[in-house]
Amino acid sequence: MTAMERNKPHLWIPEQEITDVSKKPTGRKNDYGLDYVEHGEVLSEGLRDIVAFYQKLEAADFSEEEDTMAFRVILQEKEDISNTKNLLEEEGIKINAVRDKRHAVVSTRKTTFKALQNKVEQYKDAGVKKDFQLIEAFAPFTGADKKTSSLLKYFQDYQDDNTVDVQFMLMPKMDADAKVRVQARISEKIAYSQGRIEDAPYHLTDGTVIIRAIVSASALNKISEDPGIYRVEQTVFFGNIAPATVLLYPKATGLKPDVSIDTLPAVVVLDDGVDFPDELESVVSIHWQASDCKSGAFGDHGTAVASKVAFADLGAQLEEGLLIPRARIIDARIADDHEMSPNVFLSRIQEAVANFAQVAKIFNLSYNANMPIEGDQISILGSEIDMLCKKYSICFVISAGNHQLVFTENTLDDIIDDDDSRIAEPADAMLGITVGAVVGVTHTGSVSKENQIAPYSRRGPGFCDFYKPDLVAYGATQLKDGTVPTDLYAICQKHDGVYALAGTSFTAPVVAGDLAEILSVVPGQDVFLAQALLYNGARHMYDINSLTKDEVNMLGNLYGRGLSSPAISMYSSEDSVSYIHSGTLNRLTKERVKFHMPSVIADMKVKRGEKKVRVTVTCIAHPPIDRDKGSEYSAAYIRTSIHRINSKGRNVVDNPSVSDNRNPWDTCYHFSKEFSAFDAGDWEVWLELFTRWDIRDDEEISYALVITVEDLTMAGNLYSETIRETAGRFKPIETVRVKV
Repeated sequence: MTAMERNKPHLWIPEQEITDVSKKPTGRKNDYGLDYVEHGEVLSEGLRDIVAFYQKLEAADFSEEEDTMAFRVILQEKEDISNTKNLLEEEGIKINAVRDKRHAVVSTRKTTFKALQNKVEQYKDAGVKKDFQLIEAFAPFTGADKKTSSLLKYFQDYQDDNTVDVQFMLMPKMDADAKVRVQARISEKIAYSQGRIEDAPYHLTDGTVIIRAIVSASALNKISEDPGIYRVEQTVFFGNIAPATVLLYPKATGLKPDVSIDTLPAVVVLDDGVDFPDELESVVSIHWQASDCKSGAFGDHGTAVASKVAFADLGAQLEEGLLIPRARIIDARIADDHEMSPNVFLSRIQEAVANFAQVAKIFNLSYNANMPIEGDQISILGSEIDMLCKKYSICFVISAGNHQLVFTENTLDDIIDDDDSRIAEPADAMLGITVGAVVGVTHTGSVSKENQIAPYSRRGPGFCDFYKPDLVAYGATQLKDGTVPTDLYAICQKHDGVYALAGTSFTAPVVAGDLAEILSVVPGQDVFLAQALLYNGARHMYDINSLTKDEVNMLGNLYGRGLSSPAISMYSSEDSVSYIHSGTLNRLTKERVKFHMPSVIADMKVKRGEKKVRVTVTCIAHPPIDRDKGSEYSAAYIRTSIHRINSKGRNVVDNPSVSDNRNPWDTCYHFSKEFSAFDAGDWEVWLELFTRWDIRDDEEISYALVITVEDLTMAGNLYSETIRETAGRFKPIETVRVKV
């Protein structure tokens, strides 16, 4: 049987197979029964501390004319911002940023602040305004509250007269005039303290201003106290340094002549340029570079990256001769040095996306920061990648990053246990696809064996302990002496020959090319749905059925959802049927999505203890995101569950007892369940949307859903019988047109 005969189109779930169920959101209010005299004094004392903090600033170098006061609000243990938002706004208090559900940074005018003090006094004296019990404390927003933990550690290691390269993030949600005043004031303070501003202040997509400067540690302490500053972090730099490279032979090969390159999906390679040998140059649709890129040598890294995007199983293809491209390359040169500052890196990515988002949906970014994320807040570049995904309806594929721990640690377990092995910015982006590396071949002397995480590959968790990486792909290993053993997964093409290269830089583009292949068969070239199919078809690197929840979480942060497998993701087969759908969901409606379990497999007899079928469900949501909301950055998730009719005719939920990826507020629910005895007929996947405090009940959140039924007995008639029994209810996707 040929591949064409094996490959079957996935089935589209039409709206008629989805039942809407009304949902009434519920609210709650806690009554803590506090002694209002005692509690009121605590609140009053906090407000007095805030006044004293501003008086100290005004006695130093902060203008008395500034009319706005910023401070912290700390809620009771059981509360979150959703229960106190109205209370704060009624008192004229603006929520500028949320650190987590109990901690917010707010601001108000001085006159309003005095009115707040009076109301708290009335609460303390007579219990007036009982809702004040929801607040545990008010407190100043000091410089120490703004510094990241890595910056604080830096000060422990160095003297106060050392200089440090930092980024001052200005207070979110300031009005335009205040933003101008604060920016000028911070710039003056930097200059007065003998500091130096590096380049012009830069803006994120959401308008947030960031000032990068080099200042002394003592000056930083003073500047950080300014109420116009929200966050201070050490500047990280972005590079593409691979752990090692080995030239194999100066061989270039040609392209298979009967491939229509113009019809292939496009992938934008954001790198240092693509310089294929002449025999492969036609794969590149356009060469472009960011407007401020310096001229000079280029393409050392980007060419190898592009070769992994354009050609599936490159090592095997090079051995065979002519190459078959699967994607065309848009060469977007954003790098002209080994390292880039975040302002330069960001502006060039923004420029490239603005230029190519109309002609390409996939952007490969094999660059990372030079240190791991802290994870308590989304990184600047991570959030920017997410905002660009939302704004332009595109998908970034991002390398997890590389570390050098193989030179200092003796075992793979030691490497994994080291905090320095955590993913690096912007790999914490929640809407992008972060890719790690697993070793494809066991080599003598490698601490990583076949199917284990590569010794250089960074691991999760990501932001707020969400799973990262999302996927892995086979790559090279690296020995303790730095060399890269040669195998088919290590091979990359450069201009002057074929190299063995190690690094997640070269596994991310494998997945970018995989996604491009899937996109070519998806209705309307919906990259969001292609991403869901990519996750759904990933192959586990471990047997989830024998693991505890803690073990599953640990392995999920090494391998994500598994090994990217486009051949599985792209098509159904006689032994595997995938149902797909994309739509929107709001908080007022739940959806029950039907799929079919045919009688041919339900009636099949198997040995005791054997499983007949596996159901895999993947639901990706595109939630509203807001970097200013700290741990509440992602504003929605869709809870997803399998339902079926049991032998007593009851509709029962039947999710796995240990789930690999069903975490609230993550962007993806992805899990599998194996079954032995069950009834045929319509099963359902139930979808229920949950949102954060500032999302309207009727706001529509996009999602992509994939449900796959696999016949573990491989009898070879699952697809045919599904088509026969459903009698046209579910349409093959080649006949479906989807509005994107």
